[in-house]
Amino acid sequence: MRAHDERSDHTRPGHRNGTRHSASATSAAQTGLLALQRSIGNAAVGAALGRERPARGVTVQRARRPAGERLETYVGAMEKGMRSSGKARRSPALTAFGRPIPANLVDLEEESANYMPDPDNPQGNVPKAGGRFENLYGQDEEGTLAVMMENYRNPEEEYTASEAFIHQWSRAVAMFNANAFSKAMLKVPTKPEDVPDRLPDSIFRQNVSGPAAKKTLGDLFPEGSDTVTFQENDPTYEKVLATVNGKSTKNMVSTFNEIKELPDARKFRISGGAITRVQGNFQLRFDVTDRTA
Repeated sequence: MRAHDERSDHTRPGHRNGTRHSASATSAAQTGLLALQRSIGNAAVGAALGRERPARGVTVQRARRPAGERLETYVGAMEKGMRSSGKARRSPALTAFGRPIPANLVDLEEESANYMPDPDNPQGNVPKAGGRFENLYGQDEEGTLAVMMENYRNPEEEYTASEAFIHQWSRAVAMFNANAFSKAMLKVPTKPEDVPDRLPDSIFRQNVSGPAAKKTLGDLFPEGSDTVTFQENDPTYEKVLATVNGKSTKNMVSTFNEIKELPDARKFRISGGAITRVQGNFQLRFDVTDRTA
């Protein structure tokens, strides 16, 4: 099982917009162009500039489409791709936290028909095309959970890893309710109205092992300890949420809130969690609650 690599949402294969390069200095013209891009998006900026590439030193991003549209795009992209489902029996992340393996623990894997990993470094580099997503979802008397394992996406795709998570979570809940684990159920399209009313109680990030993560997370541990907990708005919480895995997990929660069109008073949030260190790798747990809790 491949390690979960800690990289930026903008550089890691399973996340958003490919590698970003920051400018060493921003001129007034560049500042104006950035403001224009934020206002009208990539296509209009390209047309205004009369070229396809952005100005040197200016990072141009596509305007973010509504979450419901991104979910529809994701489902369409996976339509002719590979899908599999099966009961999972182990997880290093769950074991590290002493969380019992749920009787209902399903391994869901989806791969777009055009998925093409980088031939030189398929685990570390951005795919040449398409996306691949393999994660675990569980339910038992102790609650529900998700374990994010492998999420790779080419930056040109019109969906993100958050939509993969929403679709897979929706299909997993349907499987739990039907007490059936089948590849056919993964083929059922997820529409916004099909998304469950709740997120998993905990979202785990498994085998975080990138050099940046080891430095950032390792500095949070008290001397002699291999586990650290954090609560909403404490200093450790803020540092964990600022990491790549923290940001991407927060994006999944935000995408769910957007798709469900939840008012602020009912939105879900990351309320705390923990980090544990096992044999040089880090396992993360993010606890998710709604604002009524």
